[in-house]
Amino acid sequence: MTGIVLIGGRSSRFGSDKVVTPMGEKILIERVTDVIAPLFEDVFLIGHRREGLEAFNIVEDLIPGRGPLGGIYTALSVSETPHCFVFAADMPNLSRDLIEYMISVSDDHDAVVPVWSKGREPLHAIYHRRILPIIADLLQKNAFRIFDLLSGVDTLIIPEKTIRQFTDPAVTFANINTLADMQLAT
Repeated sequence: MTGIVLIGGRSSRFGSDKVVTPMGEKILIERVTDVIAPLFEDVFLIGHRREGLEAFNIVEDLIPGRGPLGGIYTALSVSETPHCFVFAADMPNLSRDLIEYMISVSDDHDAVVPVWSKGREPLHAIYHRRILPIIADLLQKNAFRIFDLLSGVDTLIIPEKTIRQFTDPAVTFANINTLADMQLAT
């Protein structure tokens, strides 16, 4: 399984490139990669190259401007493993225990997605390479919602009760969208 972090967002609500913004003694992206790097042989950032990310393995989107679904398409296209665990770049409080659990139950499902009271977390999820043609078809139709993908593939849902055995989902799935979010998460 390959670890993937999507870094393609524009950070419009944040006001600057949040991925390279300092958060404590590290930049935001390091908070994510430090948790996942020990779990995967390869970790790639998917999105556009920019200053401050020279130390990372970056793969530019194969089809730019297609949002997270386009990032998943790129990840599955370039990965040498059958599964990719895809993370959002703006979740600085990932739970290694939850990630390890999700890997352990991924088996041969097309997708493994946590779901809690605030909804599904498709950017903290595992995807199998065999769904590439389905994603390509959605992108061709200008359908960019990951939920359109998940409704048409074998998706294993990780329920909130299970998530809570490993972590508080409100902490783990908290996104950094504003400077205030970053101050709360530090």
